[in-house]
Amino acid sequence: MSEDRKRSYDDDNQQFPRKERRTGKVIKVLCPYYCTGAVIGTKGAAIDQIKVESGTNIQVSKGAARFPKTDERVIAISGDLDGQMKVINFVQTKIRTEKPSPQAKGVKLDRVDARKSVCKLVVSDSSIGKLIGKGGANVNKLKDDHGVKINMMKSNDATPGLNERIVSVEGEDKAVDSCIAEIVKEVFDDERANMDYNLDYNNFQPTEGTMTGGTAETRGTEEGMKEVMETKVTTETMAARWLQQLRWKLWQ
Repeated sequence: MSEDRKRSYDDDNQQFPRKERRTGKVIKVLCPYYCTGAVIGTKGAAIDQIKVESGTNIQVSKGAARFPKTDERVIAISGDLDGQMKVINFVQTKIRTEKPSPQAKGVKLDRVDARKSVCKLVVSDSSIGKLIGKGGANVNKLKDDHGVKINMMKSNDATPGLNERIVSVEGEDKAVDSCIAEIVKEVFDDERANMDYNLDYNNFQPTEGTMTGGTAETRGTEEGMKEVMETKVTTETMAARWLQQLRWKLWQ
């Protein structure tokens, strides 16, 4: 059996079954790539313990698989409402208290500090409308009741074919936790909500040609073409003016 088939988590050579049976409803929370090792723990000890304590199944996306357009790995949680909240609180505690792993590359400390005040859930498209409410009534009430900032991914920013969006809550720890608890309950009670527990996010990663702004080479080509077109227009304009002046002189 290959190494990839042995692992669902690939931090520090930890080995777990790749897929587990889903039991109960599914909620997902994002975790920065540099913090996932702390969530999993040495030889999976931390994540095994929270599974037992919460009575949930937990699936962490493989190291290279991130939620599209982010540097965040996806933690899928399947179980009852109380169990889901225990796992989310566990993940948030790790994000707030743990230092980035020495093996993590490209970590910017200012972003690490800013990320500590944010909790990012992944919910189904069908849940977004319920959370926003008519004219934004529901989300505005959440903001006012808990004193937090809430950002919900717009449909234009969603990844085609992926019926999931990010809900970010930012503020003081206790305020964020209470707001997240209310949101998770709303999602849990939403009968239309349905997310794939074993989803492979590698299937939704943008290619270089489709990424916003394009690659450096693409941008260079686009800028070069723009310059050529501008030069062409300028040349044609000057020629037209010269021809007009020549005709005027001949007419005189």
